[in-house]
Amino acid sequence: MVDEKTRTSRRKFLAASGSLSAAALAGCSGGGGGGGSGSGSGSDGRTLRQGYLLPLTGDLGSLGTAMRDAGMMATAQVQDADIEISVETQEEDTQTEVPAAIDGANALVNSDFPMMVGSATSNIEIGNRVFVPNGMLACSPSNTLPTLSTFDDDDLFFRTTPGDQYQGFAMAQAAGERLDNIETVATTYINDDYGQLLSQWFTKHFEQGYGGTVQEQVVHDPVQSSYSSKLQTALSGDPDLLVVITYPQSGVQMFNDYYAEFDTDRPIMLTDGAKDPTLPQKVGNSMEAVVGTMPAAAGPNYDSFTTAYEEEYGNSAIAFTAQTYDSSAITLLANAAAGENTGSAISDQMANVANPGGTAVSIDNLAEGVQMAANGEEVHYEGAASAVDFDENGDLQSGSYEIWEFTDESDAGINRLDVVDITQKQALNPGN
Repeated sequence: MVDEKTRTSRRKFLAASGSLSAAALAGCSGGGGGGGSGSGSGSDGRTLRQGYLLPLTGDLGSLGTAMRDAGMMATAQVQDADIEISVETQEEDTQTEVPAAIDGANALVNSDFPMMVGSATSNIEIGNRVFVPNGMLACSPSNTLPTLSTFDDDDLFFRTTPGDQYQGFAMAQAAGERLDNIETVATTYINDDYGQLLSQWFTKHFEQGYGGTVQEQVVHDPVQSSYSSKLQTALSGDPDLLVVITYPQSGVQMFNDYYAEFDTDRPIMLTDGAKDPTLPQKVGNSMEAVVGTMPAAAGPNYDSFTTAYEEEYGNSAIAFTAQTYDSSAITLLANAAAGENTGSAISDQMANVANPGGTAVSIDNLAEGVQMAANGEEVHYEGAASAVDFDENGDLQSGSYEIWEFTDESDAGINRLDVVDITQKQALNPGN
């Protein structure tokens, strides 16, 4: 059903941030990914139709609801602004399961939504069965599967987070350079493509780039009553480091078992999927020996985003919220520039509104930017999570990753230790 909250509410942060005047915008001309967003055909009475396909329940529910809220901030900015464009939304819950995600994608198609923010995971199967056959554009804020770069998607899939080739390098670099005396590693990974492929890319980078040995790669299923046997297998060779690639709900039971039965002095590495600041509290352990990696949210407008998000929802921005805002903002701009609610037309404008060239648009003037795009003006979206620059595959052309730890010394529950920039060459060529 259509989210009435987005259609009718007045977001309090909008009154605080407002819209910048056109004269105040930093205008410049440029290529913008092959031309400006100049196909907009006027906007009298236009309604942009924006779908959301995110995990509001299930293993990723604690992340997905916050991601949804971040995306809705962008639609609310446009809907509540005094411009000639409105936004209609519909949200569907993947329940962190592929069948439910496919059902949700079909519900969006059946309601004539031409584009969606999502999904968080499993886009290849959803794409093959739903959005590619039906010509629906998808922009994921968190799907990091390396195979998406070569997915035959009819140019309908984009993402605002780097692929896990990059994260595999960041993990290996952290293990080889930040941690002391790490020569052997074991991984245990969630039983899906994300877990398996990230474990594989970490292994390639760690063994080929740092000369280490990954002793075990142990798969585990989500939401089990016990992970003791999986942990026993992973730790059978007494590795120097345990890498756990999982989701928050599964992580609670995983670490309850770990801290009850195994050596808690061993360093542990987590990834983006388990970056939940409430995890130590739920486990009942400070998890001081844990470090993690995830795509860094450090874009040119990250501070503006985090301030607006906290004012709106009363909580700190968490993993992938900034990327979700970016996915929502870019698809709204592309839809406005396209002048029609069709996936192929929106796809043609994605790089044009996101890549360098045109008037700068950000969280501070998104609604005005949407109006400009609809009027055929060139715009360039400057992101909250990162500078968004799509390549020919709809991927980001560079990646930055943060190294993080849990902490009880801040309300956020997470402390950023470092941010590392990773080139495409480093990510795609282990050992070189």
